[in-house]
Amino acid sequence: RAIDVRAVRANIERLKAENPEGSVIIQADEYSNTGLLVRVMDQVRLAGISNISISAEMSGS
Repeated sequence: RAIDVRAVRANIERLKAENPEGSVIIQADEYSNTGLLVRVMDQVRLAGISNISISAEMSGS
């Protein structure tokens, strides 16, 4: 699903308050914009999460 980068940090901060030891997995596909992916990762880091993983799926997989 599409995301609003402006909402990422607030959402992650809320979720981190519920689960301080949590991590983030960003699910991307082959059409994901690399610049957008980097901006999302930056927002996650600014929200205080350092454990970030990226999951990518290619079409036909």
